[in-house]
Amino acid sequence: MRRVAGSSIAVVLIGAAISCCGGCQLSGASIATIHSKASSQTYIVHLPGIAGETQFDHMWVMGLGSGGVADHLEIYDWTKPNIWIPALLAYAHNRSESRVIAAHIAAKLKADPNAHIILTAWSGGCQVAIWALEDLPPEAKIESLLLDAPSITPTYDLSRALSHVHNKMYVLTSPGDWFVLGIGTSLFGTSDGTRTFGAGLVGFSRPSSASAEQYRKIRELRYDGKWLRYGDLGGHSGAMGKDFAEFVLAPILRADRDKSAHTINPALAH
Repeated sequence: MRRVAGSSIAVVLIGAAISCCGGCQLSGASIATIHSKASSQTYIVHLPGIAGETQFDHMWVMGLGSGGVADHLEIYDWTKPNIWIPALLAYAHNRSESRVIAAHIAAKLKADPNAHIILTAWSGGCQVAIWALEDLPPEAKIESLLLDAPSITPTYDLSRALSHVHNKMYVLTSPGDWFVLGIGTSLFGTSDGTRTFGAGLVGFSRPSSASAEQYRKIRELRYDGKWLRYGDLGGHSGAMGKDFAEFVLAPILRADRDKSAHTINPALAH
């Protein structure tokens, strides 16, 4: 009886912690256009965590926008009608939503072959982002992928998803995320259904069957104490601040964008 009661209390505490880290869900349409400038061809498509669209997500995309990464800023809330732990465990729903996101990205690229799409995601949204990339048509590629605190199994094979990334896949990890991506994912499971530590805690490890060439696109951004000045304390929501996005992440993504601007697309070279 005591062991069962203790386990129940632990589950409630972890659930509450994940909920607090995720913030309060905002109401509105599934796709929210935060800002759009017609002259720009660079898009940020952001996927929130299991709390759905929150103020954290708005601060994140606005920081990237203020940092000069893109002028088209979108948030796609894949969680509805679920939220928090039910959203984490709604595997069929989440897989279906990833196909919607893939179709959204593919349509943008078809309408404008010169478009640069940067896909970003937080926590549970990272797995949905990976599935969306896997569902893209063979010729479709985004510019860069940015994952913050991914609640994905560290040995998940990313090869197919990475084949749709032109430049780099950036992964923000932190040993300070032990409560949500250590205890939490060990109790409730990762976003792909494995009870283990999340990749946002320990990083990704290439399985033997995965493509070494594709995995060379991964750049892990391990927590740095210098990030304290931007409000990142190393926890699950630490990197989701506007200043961190604008002054730490934006320069990295701008460099990728500028590199793409000087690369000739073979499909357009004739």
